[in-house]
Amino acid sequence: MLKNAYANSLKIFGAYKKEKLFGIIRVIADGYSIIFIQDILVLPEYQHLGIGMALLKRILETYQNTYQKILLTDKIEKTIPFYKEMGFKMDIEIECKAFI
Repeated sequence: MLKNAYANSLKIFGAYKKEKLFGIIRVIADGYSIIFIQDILVLPEYQHLGIGMALLKRILETYQNTYQKILLTDKIEKTIPFYKEMGFKMDIEIECKAFI
């Protein structure tokens, strides 16, 4: 399933050290009216080094003219400040509701 999911993604960026993949981000959607940022993952030993921020910035720059940029993530309190720093708002902050 994961192989097919990645093969059908709109865009994937990875962070490598030599040939070791230690960070990845991918986008699914049409790329014009909306993108869904899916899977922003950094190995624990590489976290807090700016890698996740660099991957997310690259996606946001690539799709800067896209109308909606959606990111759905686990409810982990330590990640909330990171996403807010990157310009994202929680649904309750913009009077929206998410349904899954």
